[in-house]
Amino acid sequence: MILDTISRLPLYESQIPGAAQIAAAFLEQAPQAAPCEVREKSYSLKEDEKRRFEVHFHTIDLMMASEGAEVIHLCPMEQLVPAEFLPNGADGRKMDGQPKGTAVLLEKGWFCAIFPGEAH
Repeated sequence: MILDTISRLPLYESQIPGAAQIAAAFLEQAPQAAPCEVREKSYSLKEDEKRRFEVHFHTIDLMMASEGAEVIHLCPMEQLVPAEFLPNGADGRKMDGQPKGTAVLLEKGWFCAIFPGEAH
């Protein structure tokens, strides 16, 4: 996991392919220019009892905050109960368990890169 400011994202090009282009696209508010799939999400936080983890096997999950803040819990997938695979052949699966592990605060202007095998 990497947590840093979006302006520093290009420094991680060796770990995150396309990092410089992704940062530029985000900062220019032009997600279509990013060299990867971009999903813009806005949502309400769930109660701990209703939250679920997910884990990817090949994909780097790069979360970037344009506003607000979110606490992301990271933990070894071995501490969770495997559930269904993600729909439509997406890389990964849902995992069940209460929030545990390391709590990471993702704030406006920051990114969090979560690597394969890191449940979040």
